[in-house]
Amino acid sequence: MDLNDIAQWDTAALEQVEQLLARRLSTIEGVRERLTDIGRLPGWKGESAEAARRQFQVTADDLTDEASAIGAVKQAAGETLGAVAHLKKELNGVRESAAGGGMTVEDNGEIADLPGLSVEDESAAEHERLRSELRAAARALILQAEDVDADAAGVLRKAASGEIDAGGSADVDSERQGHLSAPAPPQNSSPLDNREYWEAIPEQQRREVIGQHPEWVGNRDGIPAGVRHEANLNQFDDERTRLEAERDRLRADLDDNMFGGAFADEDAELWYVEQKLKDLDDLEKLVSDYPDGKLMLLDLKSGERGMAAFALGDPDTADHVSVTTPGINTTISSLGGMTDEGKALKAEAEKQLDKVGRGNETVATIAWLGYQPPTTSGPGNYDLPFTEQNLGRGWLIDSWQSDRATAGAPKLASFYEGIDAASVKPDPHITALGHSYGSYTQALALQDPGPGQPVNHAVFYGSPGINANDEPDLGLEQGHGFVMRAPDDPITAADGFGRLGPDPVQTKLEQLSVREATTSDGVIREDANGHSEYPRPSRNGELRTSGYNMAVIVAGLPELAVR
Repeated sequence: MDLNDIAQWDTAALEQVEQLLARRLSTIEGVRERLTDIGRLPGWKGESAEAARRQFQVTADDLTDEASAIGAVKQAAGETLGAVAHLKKELNGVRESAAGGGMTVEDNGEIADLPGLSVEDESAAEHERLRSELRAAARALILQAEDVDADAAGVLRKAASGEIDAGGSADVDSERQGHLSAPAPPQNSSPLDNREYWEAIPEQQRREVIGQHPEWVGNRDGIPAGVRHEANLNQFDDERTRLEAERDRLRADLDDNMFGGAFADEDAELWYVEQKLKDLDDLEKLVSDYPDGKLMLLDLKSGERGMAAFALGDPDTADHVSVTTPGINTTISSLGGMTDEGKALKAEAEKQLDKVGRGNETVATIAWLGYQPPTTSGPGNYDLPFTEQNLGRGWLIDSWQSDRATAGAPKLASFYEGIDAASVKPDPHITALGHSYGSYTQALALQDPGPGQPVNHAVFYGSPGINANDEPDLGLEQGHGFVMRAPDDPITAADGFGRLGPDPVQTKLEQLSVREATTSDGVIREDANGHSEYPRPSRNGELRTSGYNMAVIVAGLPELAVR
């Protein structure tokens, strides 16, 4: 199957087949009804009448089986027609985009430059980016066409071999037997591949994926935020049932254990399962409190702690998107407070855009907890690497460990890339905000050796280290990276050891003020003290100087920041 096959697929023939089969079904149903009516003729009694009725029933059963097979083929033809029409529309779009960029789409999905095309050096990167997008889209269309073709052929094969019948009942669901199932997304796919997978499948299959296989797309970067939200909400009940069953099993094991888990891990496992059940409660409340928000990540399986990400605004359509990565002791129970802070950040950024005459631009803020920061609660055998278990607990010791950030950075880098891929904007403005240990995770994500991170600005606040000294180290343009630190922030005790890189405020990144100030809009802003006040509104309801600085950078107005 190639793109030429898609272009040549005869939708008129499929439509005609569907119509012919519909008429055939109507004829069969009419014959069945007539046989039934004849068998009910008043006064027709005796052995010959009973024999005739039995033969009528045999014939009616045969017709019912035939109707099931025809109904299944009709269903397959109709769904194939819809899928092919969608593929043709998408293929036309790919070809038009290619032509607009001076390229052509080959039948095997490769993208070639038109003869004589000359690309200026400053446009080369954008040209190659378009080529990658077109290639991913073309290959996704081929994969979808192959799946449609295989499913339709399977229905026809079963119908021809007699595998589709009524099973002795006229109420059999022939639509189910003729249904073309939705394909799973490709394994180990990039956010761009995920986006094109979703674009390639028609609406009917999209609804099937969300309803029946939400785990396929809920956490998949590059899938639209609204789709991820709906899919993740659809997993709440199943996740609760799974966790409750696991909790009950562990409780039973502990009840049967004379040592109460002292020499095993069941007691620690139970503690974490119970925490994840509380996580579900917190997420349900968060969704209830912010019904317009979007749950872009739900992972209660792959780690000891639950992981999630929640957005305000629509990241797919926003002009400006921020992603906040938190630090030590952040769990799903913290997402409510982070979302409140994101709400204030979003409102301030939009207010500043309006003041400079850009009120038509939109902002989305995301609280991302897609990794597991070090924590100071919970059974130590699970929260610290074995080699550190006897050092005692404490956020300062945990802040020196790099393993959590190293594990989380690739996932955060993919999340950034997914925002860029899913956006309907040609080049959305993305700001990375990192607090405490999360700033180190954020910095590693910006240094991820992927296809080139899409983040435009980054702010590191209350940071113990960022493993970098300048913007180019982070894949940022010069002057697009900033640091903030309160003078009494205890995180300073973690600096100077070099375990997470140089002291951020001693790097070449510009340091922004966190002190009390009257900003250009005439608002008196309070200072930030300690380790946690940076994004929080002050007593007068306004963002502090530090929060204001983040807001104007998120809005793409770094010139308004207080130095």
